[in-house]
Formats: sequence, structure tokens, C-alpha cells
Amino acid sequence: IGNILVFLQCILSVLQDITEEIFMQAADFPPLLLLGMEGMFGLVFGIILFFAFGKYLGEDPMITLRLLDENPIMFRWVVVLPFLFLLTSIFNIKATEVTSSMTRNIWKNFRTILVWVISLLIFYTTGDPNIGEEWW
Repeated sequence: IGNILVFLQCILSVLQDITEEIFMQAADFPPLLLLGMEGMFGLVFGIILFFAFGKYLGEDPMITLRLLDENPIMFRWVVVLPFLFLLTSIFNIKATEVTSSMTRNIWKNFRTILVWVISLLIFYTTGDPNIGEEWW
């Protein structure tokens, strides 16, 4: 099932990128408005799905809310992480506006490689097996 989900994600990502490029370059749609609409749709859709089906998929929403109430560090992450996603999305949408979705996807793959290389560097400079990632 994991491979099927990865395959579906690839298809949906391509469709999203092509749609964004058409809206921004052919229809002259404002990029940040497009980003805001995508973000609001994802937030509303995700919250509805989480509260409707979370209990059946192994994540009880009430336990999650209680955990966020009891753990201020976890609550801060839930608040800060969407802003980090927003920042990366703004850079991604601006890259699509200036170049194309193909260029943006190439840079997105470099980001994955960069995270992996930094993880290797952290592991080998600290020697701590709890952080970073070992080559083999």
C-alpha cells in the first residue's frame, strides 16, 4: 500500500504543479492568492478528515488535543510548523512564477538531497548515533 500511496502522491503533485503553472502564467492569477487558497483548502480538508476518521486510523483527536494542552513544546511545534511550511511554499510558488514548475521540481529534489547530506555531516561530525544518519 505504501508504494501505491507514493505513486498517487507523484501523480497528484504533478497535477498540482501543472495547474499552478497554468493559473499563474496563462491566466495571470496572483501567486500568493493561489497559495493561500491551496493552504486554506488543505487546512480545512485536513481538519475535517482528522476529526471524522482519525479515531478509526489509530489517532484519537481528543487524546491529541489533550496532549497539546499538556505539552507546551508540542503545542509550539503545531503552531510554528505551518508557518515554516508557508515560508517554503512562498519560495516554491515564487520559483514557479519566475521559471516553471519543472525547475521548481528539480530544486525540490535538491532539497531532499541537501537534508540527507546535512544529516550525514551531523552524524559524522558528532559521532552521536542518536542524531544524524549513518552512511551504511
